[in-house]
Amino acid sequence: MEQPDPTELEALIADRSGFLRVLTAAPRSKRELTELLDCSRSTIDRVLRSLAEAYLVEYRDGEWHVTAAGACAYRKHDQYASFLTDLADAAPILAALPTETSIDEAFLAGSAAHIAEENVPDAVLDPVLQSVRETSLVRGFAPRALVGSSMDFYDAAGTGDTYELALVVDGDVFDRLYELQPQETRDAVEDPDVTLLRGAIPYAYGLWIVDDTDVGIVVYTEKGIQGCILNDTETAVDWAVEQFESVKGTAEPILFRGGRNAVYPK
Repeated sequence: MEQPDPTELEALIADRSGFLRVLTAAPRSKRELTELLDCSRSTIDRVLRSLAEAYLVEYRDGEWHVTAAGACAYRKHDQYASFLTDLADAAPILAALPTETSIDEAFLAGSAAHIAEENVPDAVLDPVLQSVRETSLVRGFAPRALVGSSMDFYDAAGTGDTYELALVVDGDVFDRLYELQPQETRDAVEDPDVTLLRGAIPYAYGLWIVDDTDVGIVVYTEKGIQGCILNDTETAVDWAVEQFESVKGTAEPILFRGGRNAVYPK
């Protein structure tokens, strides 16, 4: 038995995924395929012959069936097509990141992208704030921050009856926040339900994790926010937790001591 050429097989699956989709759902007669796919009988014959030669379909008991290889090929193609859709939605946001930035495909698969609109750029933060409301645990890091949105994030994370917030911020970010909003920043540091840490963040995006069920990143530009990407898949959460733990491991808690305006790491 001659093995299909991988390159030719890839092109065939992409070109004839509609046939594989229909046959994966149920075996079909040639007449049914003609009606469902709105193709001529000659086209149906040609496609079925090419799929059969690649061992993706077979004729049995008067109907065409997808083979084990064909069903597997369709599932993988469908997953890939879905991933490309997610990637296309996220691409304008990711374009604002430095070219060396690596975002794992595990985070992008199944994600939802929200691009900032020019006339109301701050509205893109609404999905972020909504995701952290009424939750019990929020973790994340911020290499940059917009002063107003930082307090909005803190307020939203604390809306539940019980909550815990663990956030790593870049040292310069914290200094700037404290300079512009000293009392609000101090209140956050002294909140017993908040762990605020200060450390180097090697990533060009902000990240947050909600209750081990939802994650997201925020991508900044020089003028504000490019957009945010959210995901609730298990693989995305695992990736985000790994990023957070790597940043947290080198950070130091922030506290006040020695005077009202003194800020020191432990």
